[in-house]
Amino acid sequence: MLPPILACLSLFIGHRELVPMNNGIAIGTTTIFGLVVLPFGFAAGPRYVPKWKKQACEIPASQHPNSHYVCDEAGEVKCLLGWTGDLCDVPICRKGCDPLQGFCRRPGECRCKIGFYGELCDKCVALPGCQHGRCNVSFECACDPGWKGLFCSEPICAQDCLPSQGYCNKPGECRCRLGWQGPRCKQCAVLPGCVHGTCQGPLECRCEPGWTGLLCQTPICAAGCSKEHGGCRRPDTCRCRVGWKGKNCTECVPYPGCLHGSCKRPWECRCESGWSGDLCDEKLTYCEDHSDVCRNNGTCVSMTPEDGDYRCICPIGYMGRQCQIKTTVPSTELTPPMPDPGSNSPIDPQSVSVEPEPVENENVSEETETAEPLGPIAITDPPSTIDPSATAGKWPTEPPTDSPSTEDDEENET
Repeated sequence: MLPPILACLSLFIGHRELVPMNNGIAIGTTTIFGLVVLPFGFAAGPRYVPKWKKQACEIPASQHPNSHYVCDEAGEVKCLLGWTGDLCDVPICRKGCDPLQGFCRRPGECRCKIGFYGELCDKCVALPGCQHGRCNVSFECACDPGWKGLFCSEPICAQDCLPSQGYCNKPGECRCRLGWQGPRCKQCAVLPGCVHGTCQGPLECRCEPGWTGLLCQTPICAAGCSKEHGGCRRPDTCRCRVGWKGKNCTECVPYPGCLHGSCKRPWECRCESGWSGDLCDEKLTYCEDHSDVCRNNGTCVSMTPEDGDYRCICPIGYMGRQCQIKTTVPSTELTPPMPDPGSNSPIDPQSVSVEPEPVENENVSEETETAEPLGPIAITDPPSTIDPSATAGKWPTEPPTDSPSTEDDEENET
């Protein structure tokens, strides 16, 4: 049995550890767990040292090449500068290095885990391919204002910009597709090159009044304007080509200076009756100076000396240079010549003749002109194959005549 226990105070060492200071010296701390009442006459026992500490300091530290501590005289472990932990095997990272997103293998460094970067590993890595976005956590792509899509590469167009008719390359704009126009691409655009046209749908070219053509570039000229000799630059007008004139460009322009002439083609000068010369400015007066050159009421037309000075236009029944030859007026009706009922002789070809009239003008040649005699005219019956209605009113019909031989045969029969 122990003697009565006197109350005494004793410290119980529960835990001791080395705390590194700024100067690199490790200071031991002792935690007081409580007060223990020891028997009277007992002194404090030896201090408890953990086994791992005894083993760490039994062998000199120089024999451990990877150790980062030293043992003091009391056998306590003291960590080198930049290391911590029970065996001083934990490096102390750079100050401020994120403890969750960074780590280190040597003192003073800060290595980032996958998905983070920066000197202190406090920045996240966005999703690869993210163009207009950022991240709050690793491999995220949170789009900036005005952008959308998985990689934040699609701009958000202006409000009311129809996607089927417009697009945008940056946020807030609205560019029109082919065939559309306007602030919000709601208006149709005409066909490229359309000059005077409008549209009701994309790429149309509906011509305005007075214009025609694929691109409405051709004006419609005034009504009646000659297509060959005229044209226009504005609708409902008629502009003549060189050499033509008139309202519809149908009149040719004669040669400049043409006085008494006309034209059928540009720059011609066709002289009127009684005029001659390149500009039709030389008056022909032969008929006026020789009023009796044409006989039998013939009309005299003055000519140039190259054409014989004059020409006579003869009335019906006369011919010749001076209308001095009288001719028999032929019948204008289609009536065949009829034989004389009192005579069965054929028509004498010499009975048809032309009687010349004597020439009174001394200047005219005295030669007389006679018409050639007509040949014998044979009368034949029309073919029986001709339809009588075809010659009705054109050829007189004749009663059939019986030949004498037929009458004699009938008398002999009776």
